[in-house]
Amino acid sequence: MEPKLTDRLHAAIQTGAWSTAQELLASFRVEVEAAWRAAATEQERREIAENVTGFLQWARAMTITSREHARGNLNRLNRRLAYAGPHPSNPHRGLDA
Repeated sequence: MEPKLTDRLHAAIQTGAWSTAQELLASFRVEVEAAWRAAATEQERREIAENVTGFLQWARAMTITSREHARGNLNRLNRRLAYAGPHPSNPHRGLDA
C-alpha cells in the first residue's frame, strides 16, 4: 500500500475533511485489494489484515469522536440561544422592498 495515500487519508480523517477522506478511502480499498492479491504468503495477508483493521478501527474512533464533538458544540449553541431572550422584531418584515 502506498504510504503517501495512507498519510493523506489519515490527515483527512484527522482534520475532518470527510469528502476528501471518502474519496481517498475508495483508492485505499483498491490498494488493499491489490496488495491482498499480490501477497505470496498467509503471513503477508495476516499483516495486511492487521494493518487495515487497525487503521479502520482508528478511523472509526476518530469519526465518532468528531461527531460527538460537533454534537456537543451544537447542544451548547442551542442552550445559549434558549437563554438569549426574544429576538428584536424586524421593522421591515412583511414589506415589499
